[in-house]
Amino acid sequence: MYPLCMIVGCGGQGMVRPQEDRVPGGLVALVEPRGTSSEREDRLIRRTAVSHQSASAAEIRAAVGTTVTQRTVRNRLLDVQLRARRPVACIPLTPRHCRLRRQWCQARTQWRAEWRSVVFSDESRFCLGASDGRVLIRRRPGERLQPNCLRPRHTGPTPGVMFWGAISYDSRSTLVVIPNTLNANLYVSLVIQPVVLPFMSSIQGGIFQQDNARPHTAAVSQRALQGVDILPWPARSPDLSPIEHVWDIIGRQLQHHPLPAQTVPVLTAQVQQA
Repeated sequence: MYPLCMIVGCGGQGMVRPQEDRVPGGLVALVEPRGTSSEREDRLIRRTAVSHQSASAAEIRAAVGTTVTQRTVRNRLLDVQLRARRPVACIPLTPRHCRLRRQWCQARTQWRAEWRSVVFSDESRFCLGASDGRVLIRRRPGERLQPNCLRPRHTGPTPGVMFWGAISYDSRSTLVVIPNTLNANLYVSLVIQPVVLPFMSSIQGGIFQQDNARPHTAAVSQRALQGVDILPWPARSPDLSPIEHVWDIIGRQLQHHPLPAQTVPVLTAQVQQA
């Protein structure tokens, strides 16, 4: 907020006055002055922010040794489109992982119609009370512990339900509920025999994709999939499978559901209806 003397126009020696911009209707809008940082300080601020991406405005200010305010530091960074954002979560990859992923992609750069024959499969777990951490509420002072201002969450292992599913170019499998911890025998009896084999037989020249989880690569699972063309899959590469987008869509629908699930059976039904 501007000091009263700046708004009404009375001034004094050395006072910094805001710039004036004309807006429609002939009104005058006050624009905050740029600040007092020098070009050298601006360069140091930008250089420090780029080399230390997780540094706060206060840390950048201290590292540069400038006397400008933290707000000025943030403004200088905004001038060059350097905005604070939450980092994208990812799986750590070794150089070997990166090399195998690159080789896998390069071997299929010419694929076009072939992708229509690929069936992508995966498991995903949905939990009660799952949140992206950005849910905000509006409340008055003193209402912090009011029941309508609380967001209950489970302690310990969060109750939830695991699903298996598969998609292809123009079709999808049924969602399979995994009632317990998935192992190879359960994978064969609940997924491969009743769902995967019939689904693959309906796709001419179908290629089945699954990741390298132990239930998938176990000998009993491999025997059950004899006769099915399997797509080799690089380790630690869930981002290469389009089915991850399906799970994300379902997760967002659950977050915006008007009646968030409070029990596992209700959560199961909501996932199946999504």
